[in-house]
Amino acid sequence: MGDCLLVRPEGVLDLANYASLRNTLLKCAVEQPRGVVVDLGDLEVRDECLLSVFAAVWLRTRDWPSVPLLLVGSARRLPRGTALRRYVAVHDTVDDALAHVDSPEVPCRRAHRVLPSAAGSPGAARAFVREVCGNWSVTGAALHAAVQVASELVTNTVCHTVSEARLKLELRRGRLTVAVADDDPTTVVLPDPGGSPQRGTGLLVVAQLARTWGCVPDPANGRKVVWAVLPAA
Repeated sequence: MGDCLLVRPEGVLDLANYASLRNTLLKCAVEQPRGVVVDLGDLEVRDECLLSVFAAVWLRTRDWPSVPLLLVGSARRLPRGTALRRYVAVHDTVDDALAHVDSPEVPCRRAHRVLPSAAGSPGAARAFVREVCGNWSVTGAALHAAVQVASELVTNTVCHTVSEARLKLELRRGRLTVAVADDDPTTVVLPDPGGSPQRGTGLLVVAQLARTWGCVPDPANGRKVVWAVLPAA
């Protein structure tokens, strides 16, 4: 499979395992393979509306990590009029899907740094973002937003976990992604704006600055990634 991931779900797709399949595919995408190919040959889908799980994954990953999601399924199972085809590419065979993984190459720059669970890490994150953005010619309001978002996400990791913070920056298609991974699977939730100003304020700042943001938990491995996409211009 090269550097692509092939997923072959088995059994019956129903409401009980819908979320599990969605989270598994999200976790696969966050690992940033060249593509995620899902072979539906051994999956029984009794209600067509449950196929929306693949559209949901596409919506969550189209901004970041921008990993192609491709399905392999028969025309009988996924006829041409199926709404899902408007979002996710469907192919007849795994080989055909793999042949279509690579779209025209989109220039992408990446940088990462691992920061310890220490009081000085948010400051180190700010300095790292300033240095990288300077090299990438990201300036002005975009730079300010990236520095603030990185600082808030790393601060959240330092204050609420005992994990190191794995900070990643990615510049693609005029958008700058700031992502922070840690070893705590607890999902990050946007707080009530009317709640305590002492808790969760940082996430409100992230939500206000970002074009879109999200949290992908991985309870099986005890980890999560919190990411935010910002306009780089």
